[in-house]
Amino acid sequence: TIAYMRLSLNHGDNVSFRRIINCPPRGIGASTLSKIEHEAKKKSLSLFDAMKVTIRADSLASLVKDKLNEFAKLIEGFSSAKYKSAAEMLKAVFEKSGYAETLDEERAKNVAELISFSGGKDIKDFIDKVSLLTTMDEITRGDYVSLMTLHSAKGLEFPGVFIIGVEEGVLPHFKALGSKDEIDEERRLFYVGMTRAKDILWLTGASKRRLYSKLQNQEPSRFLKDIPRNCCQLVEKVTHHSTIKITHIKVKVDSERSFSLYATGCRVKHPTWGVGVVRDCFGDGDDLKVTVNFPNIGLKRLAVKFANLQKM
Repeated sequence: TIAYMRLSLNHGDNVSFRRIINCPPRGIGASTLSKIEHEAKKKSLSLFDAMKVTIRADSLASLVKDKLNEFAKLIEGFSSAKYKSAAEMLKAVFEKSGYAETLDEERAKNVAELISFSGGKDIKDFIDKVSLLTTMDEITRGDYVSLMTLHSAKGLEFPGVFIIGVEEGVLPHFKALGSKDEIDEERRLFYVGMTRAKDILWLTGASKRRLYSKLQNQEPSRFLKDIPRNCCQLVEKVTHHSTIKITHIKVKVDSERSFSLYATGCRVKHPTWGVGVVRDCFGDGDDLKVTVNFPNIGLKRLAVKFANLQKM
């Protein structure tokens, strides 16, 4: 449902296009999808725009053209509608896309909860929030670093938080320096970032920074003066630098085939886990990843260029 919203708001979202072109199943085959991707690469188009070009091709059967036309009109209808809230758009997508008819009772309840959660939220803000929460929900174990803006961090908490660039001209931003109201807004944003930390907070800044090809001296942010000294430990200079050596691995991949082979709903075979069904696709070309449901294993997210998957 979220992917429908994303593609409706941005026809250039190729990841969302891949997720929903056959969800629910529309009978659009791998050869048709391959033609769409070929057209996209040849003319530097998004997959959605390439699909509309492909519809006009003589090589497609009339039945396939009808299916693609129906999908294009569905997305363009969502795009042109004047929805007042995220909840209103979610309901429309859920009911008109045919997605509701494919869900079992439990998953339908999940969508209903999502609609309830969206409430009267602005559509773009809601999608940004859900994207971030989805990413966080996927992190179930192990040690991870999450990178985000201060705006995106609202409502989240982490054991440890780093806020970097606590310098004049960065935080507060140099464009805010001429306005008291904008300085106050930057201060509130800084406070939001600080209060995301449950256990420990690091505030860092550079003494010199290269801006617009010039090396400039930086002053600590004025906001640091607002923090009681008994609440923090001051480390004036980093005394140790470590270097990480990164080894680049080159793998030759047939990128032309990746989209057509791994469309949502297709069956694939893994050398270890056996046969599974592709549930989601992420990324493009050599960075393509798929989420596959293996009956005896469960969901696995795999990098296509390393997974050695075979189309069934």
